[in-house]
Amino acid sequence: MPPRARAPYRIAINVAGDIGPGAEARVAALDHGFLYGDSVYETVRTYRGAFFLLDRHLDRLQRSLDRVFIALPLDRRDLVAEVHRTVRAYRSLHSTEEDVAVRIVVSRGAGPIGLDFALCERSTYLIYVFELPRLPASLYASGVPVVISKVRRNHPRALDPGIKSGNFLNNILAYKDAKDAGAHEAITCAAEGYLAEGTTSNVFVVKEGLVWTPHAFGILDGITRAVVFEEGRAAGIPIGETNIPPEALFSADEAFITSSLKAVLGISHVNGRPVGAGRPGPITRRLHDLYMARVGRECAGPRAAEPARAAPAGS
Repeated sequence: MPPRARAPYRIAINVAGDIGPGAEARVAALDHGFLYGDSVYETVRTYRGAFFLLDRHLDRLQRSLDRVFIALPLDRRDLVAEVHRTVRAYRSLHSTEEDVAVRIVVSRGAGPIGLDFALCERSTYLIYVFELPRLPASLYASGVPVVISKVRRNHPRALDPGIKSGNFLNNILAYKDAKDAGAHEAITCAAEGYLAEGTTSNVFVVKEGLVWTPHAFGILDGITRAVVFEEGRAAGIPIGETNIPPEALFSADEAFITSSLKAVLGISHVNGRPVGAGRPGPITRRLHDLYMARVGRECAGPRAAEPARAAPAGS
């Protein structure tokens, strides 16, 4: 029997205002985002057609830009308008009203080969709107296996993981450990040996009713992570930051990962060993429910909640 054909990957890409299908998108060969990973990005998703916490993602995008000395090449209001325009183009191109994931990338721009910032006269932006990677509902009930990667997280004094950078090689090499083990995610440790974060997620450990996560220093301070703090504390669930040795995952009552695309996802096994009962526990399930309730409150309006096209700057 011949192999099943892979379904076409649905995506629309906006390259500095020029929107088209993914196969038609072009980036300059001398763009320093391509040459050196000299770029930053954010990924956000919609629920029922409305973006969840887009402003927070744009705030973090700006913090990343500031840390690597890249200027946003257009006004923030115009960037938001371009995001919505690209979403509309995606829906028209693929005849769908489905929820989407959006990646906003800002690179230093095109210029001669070399490391001097001044070689690039102007930064550039790209907006990718693509089909939402959907996890089966069964995984939220069963949890997912993870591994502790052999790859250490970048030291913050070398390359601050708080910068959401397009230079992703550290994460890619760690994720290979997960793929090799048939796991869903790889958890990295900091240079000092404590747990840091997943390749695309933050990690939490639950022990005796207390929820712990690694200190924000030396990791990406995730937006979903912050919402878990806010909603958990409001519900009376004690949550804090501390140094967590990797072996704490093996003795935890529960553990889970968080990200904008995964929400709150329980961990079932670490390096093949069950965490607690080997499935998401009551605190993990409660925090997932609280997170989704927050989504429901903030994305309750119709798709018409989409802002009108931004007014020109200075108007």
